Amino acid sequence: MSAPTVPAAPAAPEVAPGPPRLAAADMAARLTAPFARGADRLPLVVRGTAVAPYDFQLHTAQFGVTPRPLYILQARQDVPAGTTVTLGVRGGPALSLPLADGLTAGTSVPLPDGTGILTGIQSGLAGPQEDWWRLTAFLGTMGRLLWAVGWERDHLRRQLTRTVAQRSVAHAYGAHLDRNGAGLGVVRAPGETDDAYRRRLTVARRWTLPTPAGLTAALNDAVGPLDGVADPLVLDDTDAELRRGLLPLRVAPLDLPPGQSVDLLGTIGTDLPRPPVEEVFHPGLLVALSPHAAESRPLPGTPDPLLVQPVVSAAIARLNLFASRSVVHAGYDPTAADARATGRAVLLSHDTIPASRIAALAHWSGFDLVTHRPDGLVYAECAPGELLGMETGDGTLPVDGTTTLSVRPLTPPPGSLVRWYLLRGGAGRGEFVGPAEGASVDFRGKAAGRIVVVAELRLAGLTASATRELVIRPVTVADNTAIGADGTLDPDPPSPMPPGEGLHPAFLVRHDDPAHAEYGTDAETHRMRREVAEHLDALIALVPPATTGKLVVRRDLSATASPLAKEARELRLSHPRLPLGTLGALAHRAGFSYVRVAGGVVTVSQEHQDPVRVTVPGLFRDILPIGTTVPLTVTPSPAEIGAAGVLGWSTGDGAAALLTTAPGTMSVRGEHGGPAWVQAAYRVGDKTGPYQLTVRLRPELTGHTLPPATRSLIIQLLDDLRPLGVEVVTRLLPGGNP
Repeated sequence: MSAPTVPAAPAAPEVAPGPPRLAAADMAARLTAPFARGADRLPLVVRGTAVAPYDFQLHTAQFGVTPRPLYILQARQDVPAGTTVTLGVRGGPALSLPLADGLTAGTSVPLPDGTGILTGIQSGLAGPQEDWWRLTAFLGTMGRLLWAVGWERDHLRRQLTRTVAQRSVAHAYGAHLDRNGAGLGVVRAPGETDDAYRRRLTVARRWTLPTPAGLTAALNDAVGPLDGVADPLVLDDTDAELRRGLLPLRVAPLDLPPGQSVDLLGTIGTDLPRPPVEEVFHPGLLVALSPHAAESRPLPGTPDPLLVQPVVSAAIARLNLFASRSVVHAGYDPTAADARATGRAVLLSHDTIPASRIAALAHWSGFDLVTHRPDGLVYAECAPGELLGMETGDGTLPVDGTTTLSVRPLTPPPGSLVRWYLLRGGAGRGEFVGPAEGASVDFRGKAAGRIVVVAELRLAGLTASATRELVIRPVTVADNTAIGADGTLDPDPPSPMPPGEGLHPAFLVRHDDPAHAEYGTDAETHRMRREVAEHLDALIALVPPATTGKLVVRRDLSATASPLAKEARELRLSHPRLPLGTLGALAHRAGFSYVRVAGGVVTVSQEHQDPVRVTVPGLFRDILPIGTTVPLTVTPSPAEIGAAGVLGWSTGDGAAALLTTAPGTMSVRGEHGGPAWVQAAYRVGDKTGPYQLTVRLRPELTGHTLPPATRSLIIQLLDDLRPLGVEVVTRLLPGGNP
């Protein structure tokens, strides 16, 4: 790396330590020698308002190329909003860089590509500029990529530091300081400054605030002994167990009016930001649209056949699920002024569905930007994705089975070279049959599990790749052998739940499929965890239809049963017409976490999952139209749970709202476009919920009734001393009203 050429000067101390290094610099320091050219960088020296002279001669001499630097301006400390940085450029006009939102310490912005040699820097900020700024030149493509990848890390690292600091009164400001005050019960006066308010909060923090132990001691001291029992009162703020079910939703428009656009997050407007532009592209990697997914009807002057990038082809296939046989009027067109110039966009319509509706459905299908054009056509654009496609069939194959993998397009551009690679990160093993080059290869599975296949195409200076995961499933499981969900042989079985956190029997389900399964004489064998029942259904579906006999299902109900069996997460299976090894392989394929063949049975068990399910009947792919209200269903229902749990609902992300449309019915309404979620949670047992504590008598005083005066005293003390925002539950205090 070229060292800056600076005039000789007396040694001066470095400025105070700046913010953390650029994440890109950290990553570049860990690269090996082959990446040295691309990751080379040159830190520039800032002194006062000058940038010390420098050149790139060392880089040119070392690597034989003249670099095209990308300059990165990093803030050493928080820069106020509205700051404008002016940089002197040798032989050219000064460069003005406005920072409307400022910069936080450690974060950075790039200078425009093609900026020449820098000679000076000014920003109007007090003090030497080296106290405010750090300049770095990335001299290769790898450095540019590392900066793009690491920018978010630099930003999040600073934001995390700032967020954590808001917990402290000394560092909080504005609304964050108000939240600190709210926790102390000290409200900011109208017009009170942060400094004045912070002084009051500092004093308030010296108060002795009520804690469960302190509140218990105060109550017992005031009440005194009861029936000879000292400290008769107990306060309990242990939260009850929650059994949750979460439903992710995507709120999307039902129609898109003419002239409007919608982005991937559901924002609707007329001038939305465009997706980023791909850095590399080659028309020889485009694919033809499948006639099964859409009808091609090119506009006059539009290239035919209609070609698109693989990411667009996949989005059109998803659109076919919502509106079969949509019409595509334009795809790749090198003369287009939009993303059609690289095959990343199409013009759509439909013969029977209005344009406003087909535009909304294109958004549902995952297009990153959709516009309902005034001419009635729909412009649908995808963000850059893999330039190279790959066909893997259904993505599964048995051990010792063979499948053909191929790239799309099947005929790569002339002069290109396609090579195939395997990435092994787990138990899955496989191999290529024959050369690992060319548009298609044969792949053989060798060991059960997952394995990643990569196809890489190289053409001159272009490199494109496609990555897919294959699942290799076992054909049989050997006797006295276990297999995990990821294909690992003889793994540890799932862990039992911690003591005291076992699932209440009300959350078990009854599995009853007499046409395909035989459960024995004990009715409890039918009862099992919901996740176990779901995988048992999947196993029954995998048994070949021509197989006679029924699956034998047993659950160990003896006193010596394993913890998993007692939790209804373990079953013992057999079949009169299937070898145990074959049944074990099918159980693994059905998704059980742990399958063991031993002792004449197949033992299956499942990792713990939340036993609650939230569904919205009638929604396709969990897409909730804006303005639509639909009822929610929770399984098990409150009627099935009874007194074992109290149901509560919550939602988040703001795109949806919960509302009650009928007694005992909870519904969700789409408010605006974007991701959302709905959660149903049962509070199990008689313990308190969040922000609650219970007061009761000690067990030694069971049956004791408090005198009215004593109970009233306790209630008054709790009202005076309880922590702010905490509800005190007194229904367990005998005598009087709760």
